[in-house]
Amino acid sequence: MVAAAAIAMGLAPLAAVAGPALAGPRPVPGEFAYVNNNGNSTVSRLNTTTNTIVATIPLPAGANTIGSEVTPNGAFYYVANAGIDNVTKINTVTNRIVAVIHLPAGAAPNGVGITPDSAFIYSTNKGNNTVSKISVATNTVVATIPLPPGSASESVAVTPNGAFAYVSNSGTSTVSKISVATNTVVATIPLPAGSAPRGVKITPNGAFVYIADNGNATVSKISTATDTVVANISVGTGPTWLGITPDSAFTYVSNNGSNTVSKIRVADDMVVATIPVGIGPRGMWINIGGTQVYVANHDSDSVSVINVATNAIDATINFPAGAGPEGVAFGRHPVPVKATKTHSSTSGGIVRSKHTNFTGIVATGGSGDKVSKKLAGVDSFVQQLKQRHLNNPALTKHVMGAGQHG
Repeated sequence: MVAAAAIAMGLAPLAAVAGPALAGPRPVPGEFAYVNNNGNSTVSRLNTTTNTIVATIPLPAGANTIGSEVTPNGAFYYVANAGIDNVTKINTVTNRIVAVIHLPAGAAPNGVGITPDSAFIYSTNKGNNTVSKISVATNTVVATIPLPPGSASESVAVTPNGAFAYVSNSGTSTVSKISVATNTVVATIPLPAGSAPRGVKITPNGAFVYIADNGNATVSKISTATDTVVANISVGTGPTWLGITPDSAFTYVSNNGSNTVSKIRVADDMVVATIPVGIGPRGMWINIGGTQVYVANHDSDSVSVINVATNAIDATINFPAGAGPEGVAFGRHPVPVKATKTHSSTSGGIVRSKHTNFTGIVATGGSGDKVSKKLAGVDSFVQQLKQRHLNNPALTKHVMGAGQHG
């Protein structure tokens, strides 16, 4: 518990070693973030309150980690290692590698997407034009979904309702829509020629899919209702990855070639801010509260923290030279609901319950029922007096006051 608390609170750095999960530590409620570094084959854990690195998790040499994501329930962090053809599963409490899912030689997994129920992982395999569906429970590939030759799939995102996964195909400038239920491609959406799409993000309200068109300095906006492109938005050079605010109001895109981030207003597709960041920005993620954008600057070994409200840089987190931060992923361990001062016996009792949306007393059985009946009897008595003394308002008022405060 002490180790987990140190990680979450940023009290001291913790060097994590690959190995089995520990049984002792428990989740510390609150937000956390991981950064995958393909320059030195490591993963860094961030304390997002202090914006410091609090743990470093080694990966095998030459991992060339690309995409990564935390399961929605906050339990695991998955990293796609293009250089060694596998996906690494890390326990977010212990910061230890708990499973390695091996893919066929030459698969070169790039992107990671996770279903909202935290049950399945999708890995885009750029090297062999497939998408792997991985079970979180069994750490096995349960389906392999073929894409057209030359697709060179980059990234994947799952719709908020868990029904579909959208995959960007840089080799064919298309987007594949996969049915989660049937594991088949149900639509192919063409993008403008030369798009070479990289990042994929879906608005939290499920209305739109945004695609970073790395090849032609635009962002494509796709309607999920029609699976057609409804806007092409000009941004900086080499757009690579995206982030969308929880309220679906703004989309951010990292421009790898111009060292900026473009902020797009979803309502009218206007670029409302262009924010300078570090060198070679790639992956990004917006924090749980939607107040800050974390941008991995691959070539300057740093992470820029952008303030959503002011478009200013709140902080710059520096990494070891050569780390090459590639992506950022946020997670949260849920805060448990607490019930306090619960008294019970064979004859019943009164439960005092405290919840974020409710604080009250609930009578339950035995003496609790007696309390309820007694209160009901008082109300009945007052009602009878009201009927008998309608012509004496002063007496009725006096008795009602006694009933309310007695």
